[in-house]
Amino acid sequence: MTHNGHPIRSSISSRSSHLGPMNLRGALGLLAVVVIVGLIGWVYLSQASEAAETERRIWALRQRREELLRQNDQLAYEVARLASVARLEKRARELGYVAVWQARFLAVAGYPAQEDATVDETPPLARVDPGKRATPSAVAGWWKAVADQFEVWAQTEGP
Repeated sequence: MTHNGHPIRSSISSRSSHLGPMNLRGALGLLAVVVIVGLIGWVYLSQASEAAETERRIWALRQRREELLRQNDQLAYEVARLASVARLEKRARELGYVAVWQARFLAVAGYPAQEDATVDETPPLARVDPGKRATPSAVAGWWKAVADQFEVWAQTEGP
């Protein structure tokens, strides 16, 4: 047995006597190193996790951008297709309009006639004789007829 009568106590007391101030400092130093390495590892892992999450968000935003660019291209194509001359002609035919391939001229009472009327394009104003131009009252009557026709057309179109 030991000098104080308990084998366990004597074993602990003999070991504590071997741990001097130097060994206690070494153990505390080792514990401090482990804690510091743990903190550094935790900071590294949190930064790496945040960087990975940011990279994932960037990737998702790039994918969204690409999808929006594809949609924009598709919409631009649709606008071009709907505004094509062939489509507009088809829609005009559906509304009852017809293409005019040969122009006919009607004599209008009170409107001065031109002696050398041709089927060619209308001559520019600079070539028209000033005495043969339409009078303001004839133009006003014509404009009223066009405006009335437009109003009838606009009422039948409705949204």
